[in-house]
Amino acid sequence: MGYHKIMDWLTAISNLVSRVPIERVLFPRPDHTKALGEFAASVGASESQNKAPSEQKPTVTTTQTAEKPPEIEPQEAPKVHLAEPQPGGLSTGETVAYENREIAKNLVQVEKHYAQKLRINGRPCDCGTGRHLLAIEGGCENAISMVDNPDIYYRVVEWAREVAPKSTDEAAKSGLYDEEYPTFSCQARDFRKEIIGSLDPRALYPQKPGEPEGTRILPVVSDEEIEQIREKAHQKIEEVLK
Repeated sequence: MGYHKIMDWLTAISNLVSRVPIERVLFPRPDHTKALGEFAASVGASESQNKAPSEQKPTVTTTQTAEKPPEIEPQEAPKVHLAEPQPGGLSTGETVAYENREIAKNLVQVEKHYAQKLRINGRPCDCGTGRHLLAIEGGCENAISMVDNPDIYYRVVEWAREVAPKSTDEAAKSGLYDEEYPTFSCQARDFRKEIIGSLDPRALYPQKPGEPEGTRILPVVSDEEIEQIREKAHQKIEEVLK
């Protein structure tokens, strides 16, 4: 009875052994648990080392601000009056007087042309009025910066720009402004008087120092020549009276 039990146990053990592969019996499976643990520990240590510097590095926030443009220091406004003349040079007053005479001379020309209704021998044309108007405007602009009260020059410039489109060759031939031209002539005359202070043609010429306004520089003659002129004048008078 005991023998049979022993045999049964041996048979069971034999069957169990036969089910297990021989290599597992002869070569037991390596235990990787320890190696995996060591590997996990080394990986964790390296990651912590790599993360440590970034964690300790302070975060720097850079904010780009628009650069301010360089500040421009205010410059002194240019002086409009002429500088003091050098020895022998023209004064501001002399320069203004010259500009006034040139403006007035051109006003004389347009005054005449407008009085003739922009016609020569009855034929309409611009008669060079546009050129004279430009000269008038340019002279006024030159004088504006040299006087304290440039109102007259501004008014003349405005007038010249207003009448210019009506003073072209086409405008004269159209006949549309024939009734306005005489008015323009009177306006030019009034401006001339206001600018040079006189309608006397002699005011268009420069004067000698100390001479009254509106006189012309006359040629210098000797007393002998003056006496000859007087004698000739008397002879002419006597011839007329005979």
